[in-house]
This record gives sequence, C-alpha cells and structure tokens, in this order.
Amino acid sequence: MHASSKASHAGHKGISPLISTVLIIAIGVIISMTLLSWSSAVTQSHQATVTNRSSNIVGCVTIDIRDVYLDFVANRSAVLVWSNGNTDIISAQLLSKSGAQATLNTTLPLAITAGSIQTIYFNLSTTIPACANFSQVIVSTSCISDRFAETPRGC
Repeated sequence: MHASSKASHAGHKGISPLISTVLIIAIGVIISMTLLSWSSAVTQSHQATVTNRSSNIVGCVTIDIRDVYLDFVANRSAVLVWSNGNTDIISAQLLSKSGAQATLNTTLPLAITAGSIQTIYFNLSTTIPACANFSQVIVSTSCISDRFAETPRGC
C-alpha cells in the first residue's frame, strides 16, 4: 500500500507548506498596505473638506432679526435685521400658519453693513389678515439664517 501511494504522487509536484504559508502572509501584507494607503488618502481628503467648511462657517457674519411689525391698516409688515459685519441679505420670507408666503416688497440682495439695521418690507394683503395667522419670518445670507417666531409688534 505504501508503494502504490508513492507511485500515485510521483507525477504531481506541489508547493511545500512552508512556501505556501509565506506566500499567503505576503499577499495579506500587500493587501493590508494597499487598504491602509487608500484609507489614509480618503481621510486626508475629508479632513481638508471639513477644514474648509469650518473656516467658511467661522468667517460668517451674524444677522439678527431684531423686530417684526405688522401693520394691518396699511397691509404691510416691516422686519428689522441687524448685522455684525458687511454682508448681503439674499432671502427673506414671511410665512403664515398655513405656510403661505407674504409678498416681498424689498429688492434682494440687500446690502447690510456692520452694526447697522436694514428694514425688509412685505405686503400682508390676504396672506396674513390677522395676528393669529402669523407664523414666522426667515432671513438668510449666503451662509447663515435667522428665524423670528415670536409675537410680532402690532398684535
């Protein structure tokens, strides 16, 4: 039986267990180094993106809606916005409880300088016929927004 076993394996050549183990370890090391290099590049790329976004946010000018006046006799609303730096107001919305927008009567973008207050006007007409219909005002620059959802003056 021992002789026939040698005869059947005599025509086959194989890799020794030691060489196959070394090859498997080498392939594993190459794959792990490739993944490590790739993940490092991805991490550095994301870190640069986050740093750029953080710098933009930190550099944003603050705006604050100081007050909102509703004048139902004149069908008009005045929104007073303060800023701590020079910026442009690019969006302004006065919303009713149903989500309807009052018509904006001020041309945007509206430049606002550091420490000053700008007034944004809206036409109330049928959108907000009473104080109970008022929901909120949202004013935005290119990088920040402010929201006023308190009871406005004139109510």
